[in-house]
Amino acid sequence: MFDKRYRRYINSFLLVLPMTGIVTAVNTFVAKGAHAVLTFPTLHRWGISLVVAFPCVLFMAPLAAKLTDRVIKSD
Repeated sequence: MFDKRYRRYINSFLLVLPMTGIVTAVNTFVAKGAHAVLTFPTLHRWGISLVVAFPCVLFMAPLAAKLTDRVIKSD
């Protein structure tokens, strides 16, 4: 298995993988219909979405955590 130092990356990847797949599938379904969801162009778009979303999550997660800490009352 993987070392603990890779936890952030693995967690982000496992979060982004299904999310981008779901969004891509829904967008394809709305735009082209159910018959086009499991085609090569859809899988290609999913790959592009994954490449864009993964670095965004790595960048935005710490910022979101800091903002959350600011809006949550401390004891």
